[in-house]
Amino acid sequence: MHRLIADICRHDIEAAIRVALAVGLPLLALDAVGRLDLAVYAAFGGLAMLYGNAEPAKRRVQTQIVAGIGLVVTIAVAMAYAAAQAPVTVLGVLLAVTVIATATLGAAMRWVPRGEMFFVLVLLIIASIPTSWDRLPLGIALGAGGAALSVLLAWLNGIGARGNEPGREPKSDGWRRRLASGYVDLDRRQHLVLIVAATLGVLTAWVLALVLGIGNPFWAAVTVAALMPALAAADVWRRTMHLMLGTLGGVSVATFLFSFNPGHLALIAIIIVCQAAAQIAVARNYGVALLFFSPLAIGMSNLGRGQPWQPLLVDRLAEAALGTAVAFLTILVGRRILKVS
Repeated sequence: MHRLIADICRHDIEAAIRVALAVGLPLLALDAVGRLDLAVYAAFGGLAMLYGNAEPAKRRVQTQIVAGIGLVVTIAVAMAYAAAQAPVTVLGVLLAVTVIATATLGAAMRWVPRGEMFFVLVLLIIASIPTSWDRLPLGIALGAGGAALSVLLAWLNGIGARGNEPGREPKSDGWRRRLASGYVDLDRRQHLVLIVAATLGVLTAWVLALVLGIGNPFWAAVTVAALMPALAAADVWRRTMHLMLGTLGGVSVATFLFSFNPGHLALIAIIIVCQAAAQIAVARNYGVALLFFSPLAIGMSNLGRGQPWQPLLVDRLAEAALGTAVAFLTILVGRRILKVS
């Protein structure tokens, strides 16, 4: 942690400020007009800002456009599921498709943070919020607005960076060429094992949480998704331990922060600070970033919903333990299949 703090530079501070603006402005505006119930859609679209922090300016904008489109599509699918009041088996199918699609997209784009954590989070939380078909366009528009604001701020920052450092940034391929090139370069066998392991792990944790009746059981699945990037790492068990400690530590941080029953403005402030801190940490140490991702995600999940914090946090702790156990077993089996010691 001390080394991470010592490595913080001007670029990181600028990125944290962009995040604070991208997240804070929509949430504060919606709170001001008394529509905090819609804030979750804008906040989830704004998660695009977390992607590509360590990339050159043009490439970062490109990454955030693709991630933003993916997040908005996920919001739309989840809202359609909730509006249709479809059976839970349909959500299971959507969850599997989301893991496979976003894991493949992230691997081809080679973006950071790796994995499908945020897409799983968006799908399961939005799907759990009762809605109607006439509200669907508004939710999609707010999600798209949050993503667009993130991209706009990244683009404006890129203009400043290019103006200060002419000729320093290499020419960036278009996103289609980048996506196609990344997909061609994938190790097909390894990727197949990774997406099968991630899909089975996420579904297993989610189903177990459902069977055990743990509140809105999204966090067990999100925990597995957060730990899956360790599966392909050469130092898999060290990475797994870091991610497990980060996930469990993040839930503990959330338990402390939300035990004070923060009001609307305090909750928004916590979300802004956690997302800015996560933005700084994610490119350096994903385990440390999870200390901030967890309270960020848990806080977002209760935006405008007003659920009591104590039972919600007890559920999140139980789900984190369940998800960690499932992820550990999934990684163990996945590594054996890959025949990597």
